[in-house]
Amino acid sequence: MEDTRYGKNVIIKADTYAEYRDILNVILDEDTEYTLDEVDVILCGFLEGEVK
Repeated sequence: MEDTRYGKNVIIKADTYAEYRDILNVILDEDTEYTLDEVDVILCGFLEGEVK
């Protein structure tokens, strides 16, 4: 069974990601659909990254 994919606008409006809306708005691509697992990996990678 394939995971459901969502567009950027759906993801940033989800209550699950409410505190990360600003970050996700910047790091997610407008033309790409993501699974929730992919969003979690992208978000964690961003949050764990080094500040330059």
